[in-house]
Amino acid sequence: MKSSLKKSLFVGLAALGFVAVAGSANANTASAKSYAKVTSNKTLTTDATTRNVNVNGTNALYTKAGTLKGAKTVATKSTLAALKDNKTGQKNWRAYRVATTNRGSVYYKVVSFDKTYRGWIYGGKSTAAFGGGIAQYNTTTAPTANPDANGSVNSSASINTQNQTTGLSATQKAATYKITNAGTANDGTATTYTYPAWTEYRKGRVATDATPYKDDTFKVVDQTTRTREGDLWVKIQDTNAANATKINGWIKYSALTATTPTKPTTTDPVLNADQTGIKITDASGKVLGYSVLTKDAADTTATTTIANHYKNILDTTGSVHGSNVDLAYASLLADAKVTGYGSAPLSLTQLQSNTSALNSASFGKYTTVVVAPVASASLAKSAILNLDQPVTNSLATVALPNNAVVQLSNGSYVSASSLSSLVSNALKGTDNVVATPANVQSLLKAAGLDQITFVWADGVQSSVADNVLAKPTTFTANAGSGYLTSNALQGSGNSQTIKPDVYGNNAKFNVTQASIDLNAGTASNGTIKVGYKKSDGTYAQLFDGTTNKFGANLDLAFGYTPSKTDSFTVSTTASNSNFNTLYNLAIKNGNPLTTK
Repeated sequence: MKSSLKKSLFVGLAALGFVAVAGSANANTASAKSYAKVTSNKTLTTDATTRNVNVNGTNALYTKAGTLKGAKTVATKSTLAALKDNKTGQKNWRAYRVATTNRGSVYYKVVSFDKTYRGWIYGGKSTAAFGGGIAQYNTTTAPTANPDANGSVNSSASINTQNQTTGLSATQKAATYKITNAGTANDGTATTYTYPAWTEYRKGRVATDATPYKDDTFKVVDQTTRTREGDLWVKIQDTNAANATKINGWIKYSALTATTPTKPTTTDPVLNADQTGIKITDASGKVLGYSVLTKDAADTTATTTIANHYKNILDTTGSVHGSNVDLAYASLLADAKVTGYGSAPLSLTQLQSNTSALNSASFGKYTTVVVAPVASASLAKSAILNLDQPVTNSLATVALPNNAVVQLSNGSYVSASSLSSLVSNALKGTDNVVATPANVQSLLKAAGLDQITFVWADGVQSSVADNVLAKPTTFTANAGSGYLTSNALQGSGNSQTIKPDVYGNNAKFNVTQASIDLNAGTASNGTIKVGYKKSDGTYAQLFDGTTNKFGANLDLAFGYTPSKTDSFTVSTTASNSNFNTLYNLAIKNGNPLTTK
């Protein structure tokens, strides 16, 4: 009986176990995940300097391609988003392998320069350019041009190498230097590097100890700024050729001490008999620039010509040293393209000395006035640039998506996301001095921001469209349509052109050139050309109140006037043209200005 019962229980439990196993097997089959497979995995062999990238936080970093079985997270999207704007070069990245899956996805193997992070990240659908979670990244950028870069060399000037972020002046480039604290410190200040530190992967010092060269003198032969840190680095060359291969290399400019500048050679521009000139210098006599004025028919003296052109510049009698005088000097300096200087720091005695000289001005001669360095105060802390509009030649109300690429009037290509910081950096002047429309226009033009060109594409083949187009934020664009991004361009510098796979398949393009002219009025049809954001979130006309002073650090919005070409396909000529040239070609070929 017991034997029979045990047998029955055993058989029953066995049957239940079979059902359970069968059920489990069916469940696993039903929920089995389909994983991608790698169809290609190669080492990248292009020039290593072209494979510097940056993460953007849209995709995570994995131990293998993220859609492969067993892929584990190395760094989350939020971690990478935080690293994107890191201010140290250790968080630059290098791509060194590329893999493609059977689903058409591209993954790149990348490593941070400090080797803290290494793994695979989604890179889009094409191996032609980095996309997805990474983008090509310039670890160094050209420093902001120094207004004296091509000026006169001043042999008596004292050269300060500290805290400089702009490019070198003519005097600084001509000077001879020593390494201030030559030694072994690996911080950019004691010895030289094959590249500026942390701007290229696994590149280090030329000499681990520069002590043997502490008495050597060097000339500067190149300069650059580290993108993340924003500091100025220079390439130095030993004046003793025997040491060239031992020490020549890159070092922080602040690590140098100037010794002997080259002697100056200054020649004033020639004046006509009906012209009077103002030579602008600093207190040491260094020539900063010139303003040349031509006599009007009613002018009886050169002083009259100066006073008519720079209103209030002579008003420095008694104890008067007011904003009207400073504004007049600001106008003079703007004409002479002198930045970083003003009249506000001058003593009343210095101002009166200038006034006395101007009162004795003559035609056919120069009058020298002295100005002083000023604190560079910002008018704007941020800016929105409205560049596009469905109707041509009316004030724009639409800003471009951040990843759209534009070409400035100076030829530089930048992303739309960079425009705000470019405006903030451009609109600087003497603290608490009123920024006039003419001031702002001049500063925008100097930075290439007075005219901005961009391209709208339609009919781009689907295999590349997602990687090369930026979709508008104010309306839904058709498939294959959008603003061109930097991924749509080939070449380098100001000569970049549209890639063949973008303009192929008879894709059509419109070129828009958006301009702003504050000298022609500050508003159009009741719409604000330049507005500042008030505390209630609304915008008011910048130049109507008392807020338009350098140092105000305002949130600004600009309304540009867009001019558009008709749609066109890319010809052989156009394929070799940058955005600015494309716009001119379309106009010259008879295409009317129309809506998109």
